[in-house]
Amino acid sequence: MRESFRESEVPMDNIIKTTGSPRLPSSTETTAVPAKPAGTASVNVSASGEGIAVGALYGDINLNATPEALAVALRMLGVQQPSTSHAVEWASLDTDRYNVFVIENEKYDCGAFCIGRRVALKNTLPRHKDYFRPLTGPLIQELLNMPCLFTVRNFNYKSIPNYYPAFLGKLNSVQCQGENIKFSFSSFAQLRQQFINDNIRLFGLLSRTVRNQLDEEHWSIRSGNLLQIAANLGIEIK
Repeated sequence: MRESFRESEVPMDNIIKTTGSPRLPSSTETTAVPAKPAGTASVNVSASGEGIAVGALYGDINLNATPEALAVALRMLGVQQPSTSHAVEWASLDTDRYNVFVIENEKYDCGAFCIGRRVALKNTLPRHKDYFRPLTGPLIQELLNMPCLFTVRNFNYKSIPNYYPAFLGKLNSVQCQGENIKFSFSSFAQLRQQFINDNIRLFGLLSRTVRNQLDEEHWSIRSGNLLQIAANLGIEIK
């Protein structure tokens, strides 16, 4: 709390006289800093992959964050964001082919992942494999227009804990990086991966007596209408 002083309580040495030669404050004296006017406080947000720091300051609002961190920061500030609908974009994707990704030692939580070339286009029909192998610009554009199923490698044959998610969505970019291929993507819907295992044939995926398609890391292109498969299984894209 700021203290108030009567004029008689102010030390005389701290009063600069206006008559005669002006006296400058000595090096041991302090000069009062004017208080910032009320109502000018704003918020500074600093965000990184490790967290978000918020503090009050005077000046403009400065935001330096990834889109994901920015969304969290805006929620913290009480800013209402319009909900995004993926239904129209999902409905516009290819209905004849779709991508299936099964990753290992990677995560989907940063919007991108890598697949080794050695497992690229595995479990894929020869006509699709030969056609897409060059990964030229026009071919990549075709991949970006296909619906995708994003999963991780099963822990056991046709089995993974119920809390492991899988995602439906689409690719945003494909980049060849030496022995790896980097994919960035958008997720449109989340479901349990075990649900896919339980309905492996309805998803049009390979299933054998000792191994199914989600039991090994790879990227494949499948023939079929993933949009219709999802609709038939009651998966809603909002």
